[in-house]
Amino acid sequence: MIRIIKIIVLTIFSIFSIYILFNIDNRVYSIEEYIPKNEVKVEEKEKLIEKEIIVEQKEMTNAKTTEKKETKVVTTKKSTTNNKKVTKQNNTKKIDIITKIKNDKGKMGTYGRLYVSTYSAALYDYNVNTKSKISLQTIVNNKDSAAYYINFNRYVIADHNYQGFKILTKIKKGSKAYIKLNDGKILTYKLISVSTGTNTGKDLIDSKGNSFYDMESDLIMYTCYKNGIVGTLWKKV
Repeated sequence: MIRIIKIIVLTIFSIFSIYILFNIDNRVYSIEEYIPKNEVKVEEKEKLIEKEIIVEQKEMTNAKTTEKKETKVVTTKKSTTNNKKVTKQNNTKKIDIITKIKNDKGKMGTYGRLYVSTYSAALYDYNVNTKSKISLQTIVNNKDSAAYYINFNRYVIADHNYQGFKILTKIKKGSKAYIKLNDGKILTYKLISVSTGTNTGKDLIDSKGNSFYDMESDLIMYTCYKNGIVGTLWKKV
């Protein structure tokens, strides 16, 4: 009898144990199944958020790029406008100088009138290779008078520094000079060289002993400077 009771008790205990174990397995399985689903949802949300952030960043980058491009375009337009203004001013300045020279009613001399920066004087012909009724010295001594002549196939202009021709010691390369001829035509020259030297009477030489007449130019202008001269070479424009 006792043995039968033991068997029954063991059977009941076994059945109860199997029941409990079965329920535990089911619960564990349910939990395991539930967690991945939630994790998938979280990952999907995170991916969506990341996509939104990337889209926002791209939009911000595109907006900045567009702003930069627009700024560059505006800057370029401003620069172009400024360049046009400067060019226009330079052209206006040149036109104003030419207009001023055309309207000038100063003495014209026998050849015309010279304009270099603030200096202006009538040009009187003198050729050192032939006899003349007036000397070169007389021409340069007279007020509002500069000597114009040809020597060694070079056109030359000379005047005293105290009569305004000292401007030759101050002007820079690239400066312009103008000669208004008696017929109203205006010749333009550009300064290409400035150097000190000596007037030997027959020749004009620089500080190295080179003759100004051997140097390439269309016009030579010179004046007294300290114990010698300052010589300038000009090309016709």
